[in-house]
Amino acid sequence: MYVIASKEDVVRIPPNLLGEDFGALSARLTQESFQNKVEGDGSYTVLVRNIELMGEGRIIHGDGAVYQKVKFETVMFRPTLHEVVEGTVCEVLKFGAFVRFGPLDG
Repeated sequence: MYVIASKEDVVRIPPNLLGEDFGALSARLTQESFQNKVEGDGSYTVLVRNIELMGEGRIIHGDGAVYQKVKFETVMFRPTLHEVVEGTVCEVLKFGAFVRFGPLDG
């Protein structure tokens, strides 16, 4: 099932990129960090959208990067128990079969 979730996290902006437009750079790095990734609960982030900067960024002593807190929405594919999905059988064992659907096996 597809769900939309709101999230907050911190994005690291390297010092060599600080000459670019800060808002666009933060949005691009947020998408690169979270989009097309599988999370610990097995959900797959399809899309990151509506990225907002929260406050000012922070620079940590000894690191020239800016750590910027961002708030964003994600469109996620989160498979549920007994959900019917179309996929490709990738392995068959004595106790069952594994089916690949997108980036996930189940």
